[in-house]
Amino acid sequence: MVSDVVAAAGTAFVLISLLLTWYRVTITAAGLQYVESLERALFPSLYPRVAAGLGGIGPFTTSVSALGKGAGGWRWTILVVSSVLLLEILLATSSGATKQSSPSGPHGAILLVLTVANLILVAAAFFNLPFGGAPAAYMTVARGFGAYLGLLAGLVACGGAVAGLVKSSPGASSR
Repeated sequence: MVSDVVAAAGTAFVLISLLLTWYRVTITAAGLQYVESLERALFPSLYPRVAAGLGGIGPFTTSVSALGKGAGGWRWTILVVSSVLLLEILLATSSGATKQSSPSGPHGAILLVLTVANLILVAAAFFNLPFGGAPAAYMTVARGFGAYLGLLAGLVACGGAVAGLVKSSPGASSR
């Protein structure tokens, strides 16, 4: 079915987006000074060597993927749900369950539940920025290209699952 292809393509793009930049983290000069003061307090004997290495550094920007260490470990759930979703589509396609005209099998419901769960996780990762408790004077976090691609792909995958259920519903033939 076309809806399975749309759901699979959307989910594949969600997986690809997990490897791209989801967050751009910029540590400001005040944030670097704060880190230096912590190092000075915690490691007084090492500080002269560390300070020489950090001297004159301005704002520092780094990219973090959704699976990156700084993003938070719960985002790995997106990878697991997306993999299970693609496996469900592959198994249903190979068994011929998607060619049935009636929704007698649970494939449509499973597909809908998995795509909605995946969309909820992707949306949570999109709106829940890491390092949220850091003061803006020390650090700013912005969304990257991967976050927007992941959210759009999650919406497309969910739309494919909904379209498949609507098309295979009993009342769809009378319209």
